[in-house]
Amino acid sequence: MARRKNVYEKISQLIDQYLLKNIGELAARGTTRFDQERQRWIVTVMCETPRGILPAGKIELDENLDLINATPRADMTRAVEEQLRRLPYLVYAEEGELQAKGIEPVTV
Repeated sequence: MARRKNVYEKISQLIDQYLLKNIGELAARGTTRFDQERQRWIVTVMCETPRGILPAGKIELDENLDLINATPRADMTRAVEEQLRRLPYLVYAEEGELQAKGIEPVTV
């Protein structure tokens, strides 16, 4: 168990350094899992936005913790922008105010 914890700590350090150096400070490490079939560590990459934290990509490491694959920064940016376009807004408004501006509201 202690060995597994050390591996997770090492992965956390590697991924955090990689993200800061190659992606930027708004990127953060998400969940880490080991794919037994492919013998790879998969780490999700999350992106902090004004509207929440969204999944942006993934990083794969081999069992020796060497980088195998990482979603390119441009692809992460596109993924987050696409999610933001589809993400609904929560707006507090008086009845009829949004319709007057040509916005079709959904009442929650």
